[in-house]
This record gives sequence, structure tokens and C-alpha cells, in this order.
Amino acid sequence: MTQPAVPSLYPALRYRDARAAIDWLCQAFGFHRHLVFDAPDGTIAHAELQLGTAVVGISSLGPVSAENPWSLVSQGLYVCVTEVDALYDRAKAAGAEIVMPLKNQDYGSRDFSARDSGGHLWSFGTYREGPGEAGEAALFPCLHYQDGPRAMQLLSVAFGFTPGLVVPGPDDDIAHAELHRDGDTVMIGSTPKDESAWHGQSQVTCIWTADPDRHFDQARASGAVILRPLEDTPYGARGYAALDPEGFVWYFSNYRPPA
Repeated sequence: MTQPAVPSLYPALRYRDARAAIDWLCQAFGFHRHLVFDAPDGTIAHAELQLGTAVVGISSLGPVSAENPWSLVSQGLYVCVTEVDALYDRAKAAGAEIVMPLKNQDYGSRDFSARDSGGHLWSFGTYREGPGEAGEAALFPCLHYQDGPRAMQLLSVAFGFTPGLVVPGPDDDIAHAELHRDGDTVMIGSTPKDESAWHGQSQVTCIWTADPDRHFDQARASGAVILRPLEDTPYGARGYAALDPEGFVWYFSNYRPPA
């Protein structure tokens, strides 16, 4: 029997008021603080929130710098990898757009950043977020693309994901696909977005919860804006979509993709 791996895929979310966002996410969605690093100006340099095995990276929006692509976006994805040099060479050879070259960071990580075919920003490095405990993955980012087949090709060839479930859409679009890497899963689609679930975003943070009804009641009582009410899906799951105070979309359900 395969033992659960340590989850290594983390959304990176950047807030105007990260301190208030952390308080809200803990109260409304049940996260707890794994660690919080303050910046000298009182903003949040980096924080990690945990819900089960799900870990989310939080930081404050700061000045825009052409040398730092992360300063230009409000969200992206970070993946902890051991053989980062080999993955960097693989991504370059596959034509991924490298926006920050491989380098050693002052906090001990060795990493690089790249954009995929849909413009989503990724970083791959040796720093592991969260407690580093093995367990079933509970966080599954969902990304939207204009060209689903092209996105699947790049995620596979450049970033080392393995395609799993693929639900085709019309005209060679992808209604839903799941790609796996070391026990983690990213979900993608390229059919027209249902704005009741996406709310103008192209990245949604999907998190498994054993009791979606209880989680929904807590989020609603805490003032979360409900985008899609608690409902049973045609594929046998139960969940809901909500907005946090700065407009990021979260989906909580009892669906867990098979690794």
C-alpha cells in the first residue's frame, strides 16, 4: 500500500491587508496560523495558514518591481521540489517562460519562477511550507485556460505533472482535467467560465472538508459572500463556493481527486 506523501503544492495569495485577511480566514474558514513573519514596515512578509494538510501562503501586496514578477500578481502557485535544478532545466527545454532564474534565496531555498501557457505564475523551490507532515492531500488549485490541451502539454512536459482524469468539452476544449505530481493535484479547465464559481478569477483554491455543511454554516455566519450555495454535484460530491473580503475565490467540498 502506498503511503501518503507530504503535500507540496501551495497557493500563494497576496492581500492589501494581509493581517486582517489572516484573522478572517482563521475565523471564517477554520485555518490556523502555522507561522507569520512580519516585515519591518508592519506588513506580512510571509505567513503560512494550515487546514488539515492544506497549507496556503499569505503575504502583503507591496511595491511593484519589474525584477520581481510576484509583485505584479495577487496570486500564483508554489511547489516544493527536491531536484529543483533538474526541473529548471526541464522547464527551460520545454519552452516554459522563465521569469525568475534559478537562484539561492537568503532564507535557504533554491528556486525559480515561470509562467505557464495561460499566464499563471508558478515558483518551484526547495523550501517546504507547513509542518512537513505526510497525509492525504486536501488542497487542489483549479486553473482556467483559454487552450486546455496546450496547458496540459506544458504542465506535463515542463513541470512534471502526470495527466489523470480528463473530461472533454466541445471543440477540443477541456471541461475538467486533473494532473498529479508527487501526490498533489491541480485541476484545470478551458470551457467558458461559470462566473457564479469563478467571479472573474482564473485561479480558485479548492479544499477538501469532511463536513461541508458545518463548514458552510461557519463561513456564512462569519460573513463570507456565498458565490455558489451548498449543493450536491453530479459527480457525487457536496460543496460550496465563497469569496473572502479581498475577492479571492474558495471552494470547499468533500471531493478528493484520486492521486
